[in-house]
Amino acid sequence: MAKFLTLYRFQRPVKGGGPDRFKTFRSLVEKEGGHILAFHGLVGPYDVMVLADYPNTRAAAKGAAAVGNLITAESTTMPALEQDEFLQLLKELNEA
Repeated sequence: MAKFLTLYRFQRPVKGGGPDRFKTFRSLVEKEGGHILAFHGLVGPYDVMVLADYPNTRAAAKGAAAVGNLITAESTTMPALEQDEFLQLLKELNEA
């Protein structure tokens, strides 16, 4: 499984959100083989941040798009590296 960070920006006022909507949100991620690791509401240019494990990039893209449709939001999804993996990558760059 690989981690992906998705940032969502609402495209219209949110109506009917809350715990029931989040259950549907979670089920759309799980339908693509994903698992939500973190969910945060944001203040700023984005409204929601989700960190999720997915089996591959296609599943992450499909899950993010399905959730975006549910909550009427534009999404930006990117792979996320664990701290140790990222620091090792930086170390290797300095050794080259």
